[in-house]
This record gives sequence, C-alpha cells and structure tokens, in this order.
Amino acid sequence: LQFLEKAVSLVEANISDPKYNVERLSEDICMSRMSLYRKINEQTGHTPSEFIRDIRLKRAAALLANSDIPVKEVAARVGFATPSNFSKCFKEMFGVLPAQYQKEKLKR
Repeated sequence: LQFLEKAVSLVEANISDPKYNVERLSEDICMSRMSLYRKINEQTGHTPSEFIRDIRLKRAAALLANSDIPVKEVAARVGFATPSNFSKCFKEMFGVLPAQYQKEKLKR
C-alpha cells in the first residue's frame, strides 16, 4: 500500500503539469516503466496512464463540486492540456459533463 500512496502523492504534487506522465512518474518512483506498469496494474487493475488520469479527474470533481471555478480553469489546474479532452474524459468517468456536474453539486 505504501507504493500506491507514494504514487498518488507524486501525481498530486505534479497535478497541474500536463506534461507529467507515466515516464516522469516512473523516474520519480525510481522504477522502469514496465515495473511501474506491472505494480500499478496489479494493485489497481488500471494502467499507469489511467491511474494518473483518474487522480486528475477525481481532483477535478472535488474542485467542481466545491467551487464555481470555470471548467476551463479546472481542466488546466488538474493538468489537462485541452478543455475538450478534459470534458470527454470527465464524462466517461462520471457520466455527465463537467459543467453539468458542477451545477448539480452546487445546487445542494
């Protein structure tokens, strides 16, 4: 479990950098890409890139649920290079577009 906690904290520390990817994570955690792939896949059932994307999207969901920051800015804050890709990935994970998610959460 320590490995996953370290991986999550590394991704979170670099969350606003769209260039933070599997290569950089494997360097930061001192493992080869293949070892990183095996270990993350074994512990989460996801690839390292899915792992990084999921952390970014969960942070985005928290930002959207608790603030009225524009979707474009949230996308940038969590390291998505384009708002359109962010919206597509967000909808895949949460079933709604980010603006819709934000509106529903802020109503409560």
